[in-house]
Amino acid sequence: MTQTVPYNTQTSNTTNTTAMNGTSGEKNGKLLKGMVVGAVVGGALAMLDKTTRKRVSSRTTNVKDSTMGMVAKVRENPSGVVNDWQDRLKTASTVLKDAINDAQNLYEKVNDDVIDQVNQVKEDSSEIIATTKEAAEELKDIGGKVKEASDEVTGDTTSSVNSSQTSTSSTATNENNNNIHPTNRTSSVPGQVGS
Repeated sequence: MTQTVPYNTQTSNTTNTTAMNGTSGEKNGKLLKGMVVGAVVGGALAMLDKTTRKRVSSRTTNVKDSTMGMVAKVRENPSGVVNDWQDRLKTASTVLKDAINDAQNLYEKVNDDVIDQVNQVKEDSSEIIATTKEAAEELKDIGGKVKEASDEVTGDTTSSVNSSQTSTSSTATNENNNNIHPTNRTSSVPGQVGS
């Protein structure tokens, strides 16, 4: 025979969590009640001062009067109040559009001025670089002319004679090398060209 054993699905952690939530809810309720009581007591203590009572009373009266005046206007002429608010909104939107247009115009003006100045600086720097390059080339030419004049004054023509002799001797060497090329020599083996 088999006997059925009841199985408890609820754990002790679940029970503890439920108990804690109830305690937490009670704590929150006590905190809220304490805040409300504190506000009431603070307001009552503040009302003990005569100037505070006068200020609260006058402000309350002003709020009441302005609210009653608005309600009276709406009762008398609801379409007039609606039209008044529409006119105010249109005026405000027009002013806002004008402000946006002015801001855009100012941005474009500043942007154009800045871009023009940047482009001008680019052009100026390009011109300066080109002028510097031209001056460097002219300085090289002047340096060559000064050296040539110096050679003429000192009578140092040997360097030019030496350079012409060097080129002549290199040409002769190239001609001799051309004559010694392996295809121009005879071979000791019959039927074979070069060695």
